[in-house]
Amino acid sequence: DHTHRTMLCATGSSARSGSGSGSGSGSAGSSSSANYTADEAEEEAEAEAFAEARFASIERAFAAAKAKGVQSSTRLVKELRALFMAGTFEVELIDDSLLVWEVALHDWAFDPSSPLSKDLEALSEAAGDLVPLILRVHFSADFPFSPPLVYVARPTVRSEYVFDGALCMEMLVDWQPQYGNVESMLVQISAFLAHSGARVETACKGEAAAAGADGEAAATAARDSARRAYEKLKAFHDKKGWASAGGR
Repeated sequence: DHTHRTMLCATGSSARSGSGSGSGSGSAGSSSSANYTADEAEEEAEAEAFAEARFASIERAFAAAKAKGVQSSTRLVKELRALFMAGTFEVELIDDSLLVWEVALHDWAFDPSSPLSKDLEALSEAAGDLVPLILRVHFSADFPFSPPLVYVARPTVRSEYVFDGALCMEMLVDWQPQYGNVESMLVQISAFLAHSGARVETACKGEAAAAGADGEAAATAARDSARRAYEKLKAFHDKKGWASAGGR
């Protein structure tokens, strides 16, 4: 897979570090305190280096977008920095592009009583690692004046409100520029998915393997399918409206 991904993960370094203050031999006194402090200092330094690397990657993506004359580059980098500082979501830039993001939604991003949260928690336990729901977001060069294309990339999710990854959600189908706060949009998408009866149909493991050598082709096919689904949803709701059609 030749796709280069720049991780902009908002979680702390402690989630990545295997060391911790409770892993010592249990010796008491000043030596225990000193070891604890040293571990803390090491984790703090690692977190700072990680954050600096992420900010540097944002700057590279911003510079590339500005060089290409992308009108929305300043707005998108502000949205990205806001997400990074809030620490609510994990975001990856695909191919160092400000216009293509992947957002990881873990089970705790959803109502814990929802089937989707329970499915993701079960998948994570079975895999021995965190298995998130991944949203792919394609922004337009004039965002927020044109809508983003937002769809579930993986795992496959089934719901009467999800069509080829596209979400039958009024905000995304009948986009308005005032919806352009990305963090707010993601919060509303999380709530929508949790309360739409969405269930995970397939695990990430098989889908990740299938996306190996043909990852770019698969991503393009998924994007095109979602785009067509949104076109159909738009046409349907233009005729039927939202309240009468049961849309959300």
